[in-house]
Amino acid sequence: MMTEYTKTRYLPLLRRELQEYRNSLVLAPVLIAGSFVLLLLVSVLLTNSLTIVGSSVVEILGDNSSSRGINITVSIDKEQPTDYLVKDEGGGEDASSPEWNFGRDWTFNPKPRARASFDTAGATRPINTVLNGLHWFFLLILLATSINYLLGTLYQDRRDGSILFWKSMPVDEKSEIVAKLITVCVLAPGVYVLASLFTQLCSVLLSMLAVWRMDLSPAELVLDNIDVADLLGAQLGGILIWVLWTLPLYAWLLLCSAAAKRSPIMLAVAIPLALVVMEQLFLGSDHLSSAIAAHLPQRSNDEAASLGFYFTPPDWRALDYAGMLAGLLLATLFLYAAVRLRKYRLEV
Repeated sequence: MMTEYTKTRYLPLLRRELQEYRNSLVLAPVLIAGSFVLLLLVSVLLTNSLTIVGSSVVEILGDNSSSRGINITVSIDKEQPTDYLVKDEGGGEDASSPEWNFGRDWTFNPKPRARASFDTAGATRPINTVLNGLHWFFLLILLATSINYLLGTLYQDRRDGSILFWKSMPVDEKSEIVAKLITVCVLAPGVYVLASLFTQLCSVLLSMLAVWRMDLSPAELVLDNIDVADLLGAQLGGILIWVLWTLPLYAWLLLCSAAAKRSPIMLAVAIPLALVVMEQLFLGSDHLSSAIAAHLPQRSNDEAASLGFYFTPPDWRALDYAGMLAGLLLATLFLYAAVRLRKYRLEV
């Protein structure tokens, strides 16, 4: 009974959020994914004019990294005419003498280079790197979309007066805030991750098609250079860490959206910046700035310190769970304050 009541209470609110922000939450990732796939499809269709060149390059690279090396043989016919040769005016022998006879086979056989191996422990396969880079592009768009959504969602309806209409509906402020948090922490990441995975799958399939059209082996050149377990572990594990560690940021932006009278973004930036400057001036420390940076999506040299942007599955044992719990408690306080402001602040 409680589950049915919860669905009845939250489903209309979630549908409302998706309807009002469908351009940024739904259409944007779909259009981005479609554009990528279309560009890749066009590039594959144009490979007919590049088949010979592409095949030659791949074969050279393959021979260069194999154990056989490269053999180049030059043959010059001994019976070729020699009337174009220049005589030595000093009375010496001409260039056609036996000392200058190039009418023989010459073979150039350099030592082969050691073949690069991508199967060693801890190595990142090359196509994984490309696909993760594509996934990061979707994450950056997701971050920009989430910030824009959170800063405007509680501010715009106070600005245009539509909050009075929603106040007349049988929905409490707590449910409204929770629905917005679910939208930005579950629905939006889910849509963007699905769009990213679809784009990556189409990229792999089209790459295999392009390689096959060059009479090469798609399994050897494409599939053997993809580690699906590492790829999904890095991307799905990264998005889970993204949500858990950035929840204080999202809650703070919601609070600023509920409190601002003029510009939510100015309020969201000015207060933390002022606190950081005061701490450095009076205490000479940077604990607050470090704590804020720890909850911002980022890519660092330390895999354990990354938020969402991973090459390999995150090391769950090395994560700062104490910092995560402290951030969740702070997010709870921000959300409580946002609910109180939403209840009593009706006008901008």
